Amino acid sequence: MNLTNLMKLHTLKMFNSGQITLPKSWREKFATKSFLAEESAEGLLIKPLNFNEVMEYENEKEFGLFFPKGIDPKVLMDKIKEIDG
Repeated sequence: MNLTNLMKLHTLKMFNSGQITLPKSWREKFATKSFLAEESAEGLLIKPLNFNEVMEYENEKEFGLFFPKGIDPKVLMDKIKEIDG
């Protein structure tokens, strides 16, 4: 592991509630309060969600749409009507 990678590493502590606090520098850098956590072969991958676009998701039991920053109900209904024709 080179020095650049070491500078990006932080030790995170999990509290009894299951919460993990991200370093302040990361919170400021990514300017979002929404993150996606994904299990990978190397462990956990935490990715910031800092966009207004809709995300599609699918797993073994369900599928759907996710709006990281929310969506106005009227806009959602208009989009559904467009799809229904």
